[in-house]
Amino acid sequence: MNNANSITERLAGFRNWQRLAEQQTGKSALQQVREILALRNMGGCCGLSDYYWYKLYDDAYLNGNGRSDFLGWRLQAQLSQALNPRHVVLPAWDKVVFMMLADAVGLPVVPTVATFKACPRLPSVFGQHLRSYAEAAEFLRNPDVYPLFGKPAWSQQGYGSAYLERYDATQDQLWLLNGGSIAVEDFLARLDTPVDHRYHRPECGFLFQQPLRLAPSIEQLTGWKAICGARVICLNGPGESMPLRALWKIAVPPNHVDNFSLGKYGNLLADIDLASGRISRVLGGFWPETRIFEEHPISGKSFTEFFLPDWPKVLEYCQALGQLIPLMRIQHIDFAFTDSGPRILELNDIGATEFAQLHGHGLLTHRTRRFIKQFGNAKTHSWINDL
Repeated sequence: MNNANSITERLAGFRNWQRLAEQQTGKSALQQVREILALRNMGGCCGLSDYYWYKLYDDAYLNGNGRSDFLGWRLQAQLSQALNPRHVVLPAWDKVVFMMLADAVGLPVVPTVATFKACPRLPSVFGQHLRSYAEAAEFLRNPDVYPLFGKPAWSQQGYGSAYLERYDATQDQLWLLNGGSIAVEDFLARLDTPVDHRYHRPECGFLFQQPLRLAPSIEQLTGWKAICGARVICLNGPGESMPLRALWKIAVPPNHVDNFSLGKYGNLLADIDLASGRISRVLGGFWPETRIFEEHPISGKSFTEFFLPDWPKVLEYCQALGQLIPLMRIQHIDFAFTDSGPRILELNDIGATEFAQLHGHGLLTHRTRRFIKQFGNAKTHSWINDL
């Protein structure tokens, strides 16, 4: 019965997408089906969901070579696995490893107050070394260390992270940015219990960092403390890291992280001009059900002609990371824009190719196809031969 209900719900969702697409473009259901079937011959493995999510049903919305430039969600992980040998991607998964490398060459990382990790020693960049649960408990019950942003060293999509505003000694609990709270003992359990078994590896440690202060122009625009990071996708060839796409993830209350995650959190996503750092179209979700925002929904400030500060520095750091990890051929890099300049939040191996294609720009350009054929492992990823 549950499977039948699930199928019925999915079919209803597809029919709704079809109706919305027809309302937006005038294309009939039959014409949409024909275009969806034609996607199979374009090399990007796009299917029904991709057709609607990326607004491939609207020819006027698409840039470049149109539908043939788009990469289907089924190839999201395979794209990175084909370009990035597994033996070179550890810094993109373990934040402790990444911070050691980046700090060693002078790249700006997030200041870390303390790190919980059951090992004999850590470099000074990780702040106070918390070797045991007793030391972590004592640290968390010190009211002078707050506010803090805590996150697992090995995790994705914000799983296990928290913005800790203050410690309440009367109830022995931590107050969060979103107004909620958690008992200290419950929070300590995160240090050895996975929040999500797919993405969270507690044995790699837990970082307690200073909450970054937003760049003044962004703070005025958003009216919210949470960091709004930029994701830059780079093709890392010999001697040059070439930015392919850049998106700005805009966190809105009550979210303490900027994850877009198919639009389910209510955060926004803006397109970024690679040359100048100017943002343009701002979306609140996936097509055909999303809408374009001209103003920030909380502050009411206009997005028109807004430029991300210190954008040339971001491009400079992309080049530096490409040189630091040369065999990682595709890099998904997250940056924060702070009152002390851009800081590198993390490096990702498998990036969200879905949200990177919501603004009418596909990732599978002629340049990308050439790059994949040159550096991709076609022996284990046969889809490369169809590009």
